[in-house]
Amino acid sequence: MNSFASTLYRDLTCAAGAALITLVLSLSFVQSTSAAPFHVAPAVQAHSA
Repeated sequence: MNSFASTLYRDLTCAAGAALITLVLSLSFVQSTSAAPFHVAPAVQAHSA
């Protein structure tokens, strides 16, 4: 039974670490790709005449 508890603890710890890493990466992606409300980048014209 001790082996089962040890394995379960290890698996839960690994799952919690993976979830934390995923959350941090997701939040950093959302932050880096977000823009301020009503903030639109100026359009760049392909051909300048």
